[in-house]
Amino acid sequence: MNGGIPYGTHAVPSAFSKAEYLERFIAKFIDFLVMGALFMFPGAVGPLAGLTYILISDGLKGGQSVGKRIIGLKVVSLETTTACDFRKSILRNSPFAALIVFFFLVGWIPYLGKLLEAAALLAVFGIEIALIFTDDLGARFGDRVARTIVVPLSSHPAE
Repeated sequence: MNGGIPYGTHAVPSAFSKAEYLERFIAKFIDFLVMGALFMFPGAVGPLAGLTYILISDGLKGGQSVGKRIIGLKVVSLETTTACDFRKSILRNSPFAALIVFFFLVGWIPYLGKLLEAAALLAVFGIEIALIFTDDLGARFGDRVARTIVVPLSSHPAE
């Protein structure tokens, strides 16, 4: 069910080994913990640092965020089979960044703000998780936009 990613004639998708679901979720959870720790910096610096981290995290050395480095995963480009760069990282993580910005915009509204936050959280995470489980390569929405995939480090060693 890979209709969402137009692979073209570049990288051969069958050459990629799909990352395990649990490993991906643990790695993303670790990344959200790092983002939360950065949010603790005072003033506007904290939220800006957390938002910046979540956007560029997969473009860090070797296509590995802190969570992916700990778990042993990496993000690679489907076009070049090289590690994810900052541009692709920003593209693939933009749904999470948009969610954080949405929280800041509606979070101040009494009652309705919390309801809208919960609905947006369920929608974004629901779509992302559904795509990971239904795509042959485990590509979520951000992966489709950035043309990337998460692979085990053992199946795609460093360049």
